[in-house]
Amino acid sequence: MVEDQRFLEKKDLARNVPAPALPCFHDVEIFLNVNGMKVIRLTRLVCVKIFLCWVVLLGGCTPLYLSDTHTTSTPRSQSFDVAQLAREPVAMFGLIAPASLQGFSATLSYALIAALSEASPPVRGISDNDTLNMLNGQALAAEYADLILGFARSGILERERLQRIGTALGFRYVLLPGLAEYNQVIIDRLEIQGFKLIQSRVTTLRVWLQLWEISMGQILWQSSGESTVATRLLRPERTVPLDEIARKLWLRMIQDGLLAGKTSSEVFSSD
Repeated sequence: MVEDQRFLEKKDLARNVPAPALPCFHDVEIFLNVNGMKVIRLTRLVCVKIFLCWVVLLGGCTPLYLSDTHTTSTPRSQSFDVAQLAREPVAMFGLIAPASLQGFSATLSYALIAALSEASPPVRGISDNDTLNMLNGQALAAEYADLILGFARSGILERERLQRIGTALGFRYVLLPGLAEYNQVIIDRLEIQGFKLIQSRVTTLRVWLQLWEISMGQILWQSSGESTVATRLLRPERTVPLDEIARKLWLRMIQDGLLAGKTSSEVFSSD
């Protein structure tokens, strides 16, 4: 009898322990009348479950990501006929990037080649891999390294070295791409009881691009672009690859700045 009495006391004590408070939900029970025929009683726990289902369904209907792209370009050189880009290939040098970001060179270079082919009219770009292989095959690797080191110091591709490289390559134009910034930040949008229900990944990419005329050692055109992409992380697979962000940014710079001659453009889009 004593043990039974203690057991009953423990049950009463458990019943009197207050339930943990949930933010944004009232402590009262909620009654719903369905078609005027029966009443459904919803406790706070059921309300939370319904809310979670609503969040998941909302995540399936909302855009995968939002992006804001802005580009700024210099006017094209008056001596430059942009139609030439559709008639002859354009070489591409390796991506210029800070030491901490050089690991993204292959991804961004590949995205640039893809953007050139998607432009209207398309531009036939020679990848940096092919360009460097050609230079190395003609024992000009050291010449190219000195050219890039000189650019890092002065911001100019030294004319004589550029001409020797251009003669070896057999191309009239060369693109010089660069990466200025790439970072990602995770922002919590909604949190209940320590569970992060909605998060957003904000990705920022800043790049620049120059077009050089090899024989004269002149910059014919240059542009810089920035893309900020906000991605909902309701599901793990909902991410936007870097090469997709870069391809769209490169394409906007090439299409609007190089081919159309615009000095600036801004596009807000969702997908």
